[in-house]
Amino acid sequence: MAQITDSKPGRRDGAYTRLFDNPNIGAMISQIHSTSIRAGTELEKVIERRAKSNGKLISDLDAFLRTPLDGVFVANKRAVKRSQILQADTQPDYLVFERVGDARQCYVVELKDGDVFDTKKADGELESLSGFIASVRGSMEYSPEIRICSFNQADKSAIVDGFKRRVTTSQVWTGPEFCELLGIDYQAIVNERRADATMNREWFVESILAIPELREIVTRNIG
Repeated sequence: MAQITDSKPGRRDGAYTRLFDNPNIGAMISQIHSTSIRAGTELEKVIERRAKSNGKLISDLDAFLRTPLDGVFVANKRAVKRSQILQADTQPDYLVFERVGDARQCYVVELKDGDVFDTKKADGELESLSGFIASVRGSMEYSPEIRICSFNQADKSAIVDGFKRRVTTSQVWTGPEFCELLGIDYQAIVNERRADATMNREWFVESILAIPELREIVTRNIG
């Protein structure tokens, strides 16, 4: 997950402060909000750390493309952006290369922590992924395909619905599917994130009780 304590202190003069008419509450909610946004980036770091530990993470994409190996390997957005072979205006979260003999697939992956998006965002994501494929299709010996991975959703039809049915079931992955392909432990990642969630709950309660106006309300209601 992501720990709230690792996020910068929230704004004391923003929308949340106006909503509660209290700068301390505003700062607390702002810090929580920024952490929720950061959670997706933290998920990527966990996946990449585990992919690196089992030898699946590509550090030099151009070198990999020149000397492809059998098996499954993954390149993150930074590696794709540094590539001189694959040139595109935008980059996906991951490229997953799967080679078994003469069969070569490249999955162009967008990783999501959630599974419900508005129509404009869904259309924009697909336009970006499709544009990337159009730009690189002739530059590698792999057949590119779009994949949308909603890490925490086990129901593929729910992912399709959450993406406003702009994708088919064959174009989506669940978190376990993605992890299985990369040879990493999905449940271990879930457990690691739950440990962070436990710490976040403690921080949340302590922060509430540290604000006099909220502590008064809590005391009154449990008194």
